[in-house]
Amino acid sequence: MTTADDAGNLVGPVMRAGEIADAVLEAIQEDNEGREVLTEAHASYLRIKVADECFVRFETVGDVLGRTVTRGDIESNMPSFAGFIRTEPDGIRFVAR
Repeated sequence: MTTADDAGNLVGPVMRAGEIADAVLEAIQEDNEGREVLTEAHASYLRIKVADECFVRFETVGDVLGRTVTRGDIESNMPSFAGFIRTEPDGIRFVAR
């Protein structure tokens, strides 16, 4: 469980509100099974947070949307993120360290 004491270790994307953001959130919940996924919904963006590490697979986002999704589809809708980012062939990983 994430507490206020863990706030410095929360990582994940900040997505422009819309279809891609909703799909990325659903994919993160699936790809990080067993981990608490926190969100902050604002009028124009969605902040998605997971303690220490957050992974999102392109295939999972594509399955949610019913179409192929590329790194560019996600990155063009992600104006910011928390943590360090590692791009991988099959997805994007956000880490605290």
